[in-house]
Amino acid sequence: MIFFYLWRAGLLGRTDREKLGFFFGVTAGPLYLSRRMPLVASINWARALVDPGYARAVASWLLYRADLYDGRQG
Repeated sequence: MIFFYLWRAGLLGRTDREKLGFFFGVTAGPLYLSRRMPLVASINWARALVDPGYARAVASWLLYRADLYDGRQG
């Protein structure tokens, strides 16, 4: 479910290497918050794969985070 909602929101097409690095906690400096607490650890993946409501909420949260990173919101 989560991949469907990410694709539907257009987030899969907007990802690049730097965003994926922040998502997985692989960043250049050790002081980045994303390195200590990566976004991937904040998601209950088993629930995101089967629960449509949770997957929709996670996709909207990740879209919001990507917009903050790109400077579209904030």
